[in-house]
Amino acid sequence: MGRVSRCGGWGGGKNKSMDKSKARLVLRFLLVALFGLIVLSVGLAFVADKLLPEALAEWVHQESAGEFGIGDIIGLLFWGAGLFLFLVSMVGLFCYQRWASWLMAVVVAVFSLQLLTSPTVEPGILSLLGSLSDVVTGLVLGVAFFSDALEPGE
Repeated sequence: MGRVSRCGGWGGGKNKSMDKSKARLVLRFLLVALFGLIVLSVGLAFVADKLLPEALAEWVHQESAGEFGIGDIIGLLFWGAGLFLFLVSMVGLFCYQRWASWLMAVVVAVFSLQLLTSPTVEPGILSLLGSLSDVVTGLVLGVAFFSDALEPGE
C-alpha cells in the first residue's frame, strides 16, 4: 500500500508528467465547455428580444432604432476583433501555447472595461450563460497560469 505524501497524493514522490497530463486534460475540457457556452450565447442572442418582457423589448428597440452610423460600425468591428482574438487564444491554449493565455487575459480585460460604456438589457438565460462563461474563463486562465499545463514537453 502506498503512503500519502504531504502534497495530498499517493506514493512517495510527485509524478510531474501525470500532473501535467491531468492539467492539460482539464484545460482542454474547460476550453470545449467555454466554446459551447459561446456558441449557445451567440445563438440565443439572435432571439434575445423575444425572450424579454414586452416593455424591455420595446425599450431595446427604441435604443437601437437610430440610423446605422460610424459608431455602430466601430462597435461591430470592436466586437468582431475581440471575438476573433478570443477564439484565437482558445485555439492557442488548446495547443498549449503560453502566449495564448496572455492574449485571453488582455481580451477579457478590454471587454470587461467595455461593459462600462452603456447599459445592458438581456434575458435571464443570456445573463446566466454569461456568468457561466465568466466562471469557465476564470478557470481556464487559472489552469493556464497556475499549473504546468503549458510547460513545454510531454
